[in-house]
Amino acid sequence: MGTHSFRTTTPPGGRRELGYTGIEILMVLALAAILIAGAVLGFKKNINQEQIDGWARSTTRDLDAGWQEAVTRRATVTITLTSSTYLVANGARTIRYGQLPSDISITSTCTSSICYFSRRGVPVTAAGAS
Repeated sequence: MGTHSFRTTTPPGGRRELGYTGIEILMVLALAAILIAGAVLGFKKNINQEQIDGWARSTTRDLDAGWQEAVTRRATVTITLTSSTYLVANGARTIRYGQLPSDISITSTCTSSICYFSRRGVPVTAAGAS
């Protein structure tokens, strides 16, 4: 068998250039930027959802505390909702107080945004109702 000889050609100017072209580098950077932007947006959405879930869990625990107070002390517990806060109270004693995030609102079916747990822990529409 014979030997093969490979000829390499030298580009005009007599110099061989190694590396990447500017367009190749720009394409890689553009793809990396798209991937990073997608990851950041997904991460931000996940964080926002976790904050909302955390707030919902906290509010649920606060309402449960009001229910527990009504049952344990056999007293009517009041839940007062405003546009930015909620208050769970037994008479003049505050059981729980919460500040609502600015982008969340709560609506109530209770009259004048005040709800009650009866002495038996049953949600009622008027104070003193059993």
